Amino acid sequence: MHKLTKLTPLIRREIYSKYKEKMRVTKWKRKEECYCELWVFYRVHYNLIRKIVKRGKEGDFTVHKSTTKANLWYCFKNYTKAERKLLKTLNRNAGIIRYEKEMAGEMVHIDVHKQKNIKWENPKKKKYWAGLIDDATRITYAEVLSNKRAKTLADFMRRAYKWFLSKGITIKKLLSDNGLEFTTYHKESRHLHSFEVMLQKLNIIHKYTRVRRPQTNGKIERFWRLINDNFFYKHSFTSHKDFNMRFMDWLTFYNCKRPHWGIKYMTPMEKFEKLLELNLVCL
Repeated sequence: MHKLTKLTPLIRREIYSKYKEKMRVTKWKRKEECYCELWVFYRVHYNLIRKIVKRGKEGDFTVHKSTTKANLWYCFKNYTKAERKLLKTLNRNAGIIRYEKEMAGEMVHIDVHKQKNIKWENPKKKKYWAGLIDDATRITYAEVLSNKRAKTLADFMRRAYKWFLSKGITIKKLLSDNGLEFTTYHKESRHLHSFEVMLQKLNIIHKYTRVRRPQTNGKIERFWRLINDNFFYKHSFTSHKDFNMRFMDWLTFYNCKRPHWGIKYMTPMEKFEKLLELNLVCL
């Protein structure tokens, strides 16, 4: 039975019994008038009432699936659409090459994600998460920014670089999408872009993902989903200040205490210490 159907077998039996009562009490009424009263009361089509009464005389109150040509074509169309979508997903996933850098600082991923509105706060005051995650260890530095302009992201990159440097990690390469906060559409004007200029000062090689291909930057994209599921939806905040304080505490928990499936259930700091023992850290 379809989950949205209104006329279950019990209601169909009730319609038939009401039809018999009305015809018995008011014999002078025509069948069509009785059908119309039931049609208005149950808010279904007039022809459906006729079918229910006709089948009720034979004792059949089950829900019959439609086999009309239009419905069959609609089902076939949906089936082919779902099949094409599945094949597209399989082909896309087949081309994904999963990788993990061996050295801490060899490559980091950066991205900006819009923060959801906090209750009782002005929704016009938009906030953005900016995150920088190390590919090898998953150590992450993140902040809440008031906008996602290139200059704001350049200042964020400078602070993140110093933070990683204080941990003993020197960033060599950076992977980002092709957003205007990270680069320009034309290569000739990249030397004027604030974020690109900051990377040149820090001596960091800038790599770009393919257009409309967020899977390339999947590690930081997965981090945003993790924040929403494990942090944002599980807490209530009174203000942006309260949110920032709790967010920094959660980020410390993520880096130091939370096991990560992608690095064999080690915490990011444990993975970093292991790489230190193997001398696989960019200094």
